[in-house]
Amino acid sequence: MFNAIDESKLKKIHLRITALSSAGSFLDGYDIAIISVAILILRPQFSLTTGEVTFLLGSTILGMIFGGVLIGYLTDIKGRKYVYMWDMAFFILFAVLSAVATDYLQLLLFRLLLGVAIGADYAISPTIIAEFSPMKHRGKLLSFSGAAWFIGAFVAYGIGTVLIPLGNVSWRYMFLIGVIPAVIVLLLRRDIPESPRWLLSHGENEKANASMREIDSNAYVQAPATYSKTRIGDLFRKKYIAATVFISVFWFSLAAVTYVIALYGPSILQSLGISSDAASGYATIVAALAIIGAIIAILLIDTAGRKNLTMIGFAGMVVTLLIAALLFEFYPVIIFIVLLFVVFEISQELGPGITNSIFPQELYPTEIRSTAQGFGTTISRVGALFGIFAFAFIAGAYGNSIGMIFLVAISAMGLVVTIFLGKETAGKSLEELNKP
Repeated sequence: MFNAIDESKLKKIHLRITALSSAGSFLDGYDIAIISVAILILRPQFSLTTGEVTFLLGSTILGMIFGGVLIGYLTDIKGRKYVYMWDMAFFILFAVLSAVATDYLQLLLFRLLLGVAIGADYAISPTIIAEFSPMKHRGKLLSFSGAAWFIGAFVAYGIGTVLIPLGNVSWRYMFLIGVIPAVIVLLLRRDIPESPRWLLSHGENEKANASMREIDSNAYVQAPATYSKTRIGDLFRKKYIAATVFISVFWFSLAAVTYVIALYGPSILQSLGISSDAASGYATIVAALAIIGAIIAILLIDTAGRKNLTMIGFAGMVVTLLIAALLFEFYPVIIFIVLLFVVFEISQELGPGITNSIFPQELYPTEIRSTAQGFGTTISRVGALFGIFAFAFIAGAYGNSIGMIFLVAISAMGLVVTIFLGKETAGKSLEELNKP
């Protein structure tokens, strides 16, 4: 049906689509990491309580809950490119407003709305990559979306470390710098074509053929146009319910753990008696080395398989967090904790941190693909909020060691659901994976 795409060689247009789509993941990584550094300045400047800090850290994630499922559904109805442009424009608007906020409540609101824009991009960007990717390169290209998160986090931690010495105004510059790549991406996204798969599913055969010719000048769709209605309820039909449960639990577990480490990482390290500058510096090192996991995943994802790498990743998360819990209790030495955080991040980025952008694309058909991605995004951010609030309470009441044990249990849940409900999807076309 889409042989010209599925059997295509890797071309510049594939790389351009992947880069511009992965930018949303990059900006999410930047946004989450930069607030974890900025909070070191904001807490004393605005005299924030522990509760206010937690709400501020979670505000963007809360916004993503609404942006994910609602905009994912809208993307399946209105088209990929329609949302692809608007979500980035809204990101720019609320990123700027966050940087010029004059009090805590303004900042909380603007970052909440910023999260809606990020959640929207999560719902659409992997879908565009998947629907344009050659079959044998699809896993690699989708892996870049996951890798981009950590590149964004690394850049944020680095920028935060450089800007912290500027004092009370430093957090404003941290937020504003994130606007620069967003503006560039918005301008470049204008030339990305609409997905031919979406066009065909909405009865637009002629436009689908035109879009196909962006890949190959002689290409055409080898199927009649149809109209497939999008229903959120289809995610829970008998055919897809196992996939929906798998993605929900898998992504909930991943986000509940990784967002805790991303948001609280610098503060956890600072609790070991080091300065805010040093804590931010160590977090930068952790994020930089985590990219090793992404590189390994990109190299292996289409041969070792999605499920195997996901299981290995979750297992690595369980082991490293368990050892960290023991160290916090009996031998809290900063260098060993940092090394364990590095191995933890390599593990999650090798496995579930990459495959969370792949499974929703391959387990669902075109008419509900972005809806599924958006639903997974929403569930994951519910998990993230659960993780950061629960960890704040547990670690505050019982210490970091018990907090780490909590994260071990959540990681183990992700491993178990992958073992029993995970499905291998490598080496097949999207249509083959979703035959009626």
